[in-house]
Amino acid sequence: MDWVLKTRKHALAPKPLFLEMPESLNIDIPIYPPSARFEVDARLGEVEFACDLSICKGACCTMPGGRGAPVLKAEISELERAFPIVSKYLPEKALEAIAEQGIWRNEIDGTFTISTIGRRECIFVHWENDIAFCSIQTAFRKGEIQGFEKPISCHLFPIRIYPERKKDTFFICYEEIDECEGGRVNGKKVHMPLLEFLRSPLARALGKERTELLIQSFKEEPPAA
Repeated sequence: MDWVLKTRKHALAPKPLFLEMPESLNIDIPIYPPSARFEVDARLGEVEFACDLSICKGACCTMPGGRGAPVLKAEISELERAFPIVSKYLPEKALEAIAEQGIWRNEIDGTFTISTIGRRECIFVHWENDIAFCSIQTAFRKGEIQGFEKPISCHLFPIRIYPERKKDTFFICYEEIDECEGGRVNGKKVHMPLLEFLRSPLARALGKERTELLIQSFKEEPPAA
């Protein structure tokens, strides 16, 4: 796979890689068409990462910022299907927020997000001691929900996939936040590459063939300048 360098505005000046992806498989959430092209943050192949809930306490589910987690339009029906099943896990404050706001929001820019409690905590959060967990994922792991583990943006984090201006072109990047410092420390401790840690959600988003191509591309040495 050839490395194609391109200047981007990025704090750590990543070296993106263009991937011509093969035709996708049948995956739970087929986000990208077979013609999609991806510009890839080089740090995806450099970062070691493994979530450590004992340190972060599920901070990615409770981050301040006004908007909730982004969701695909196709995921809205899955959220609505999941709610009656997971409502038994939710605290009263979440149920009150849902009654007032609904499960999801259509933002002014046309995107969709999950509603929040106090512009911070996701309405699908349930707590075990002081750790925030996703009630949808909890129900999925108990076999109460099939075919939808959680929204793909949540499942992929701290990897993000952003659309570019050019049609069918996307930027796959690593988003570094202070709240995930424990994951970076733990990843280095256990020598877990970020892409390996997130192999399963990547396969949901890209398909297995695309995911393998992405991972293998970082195992190949780039050509000499």
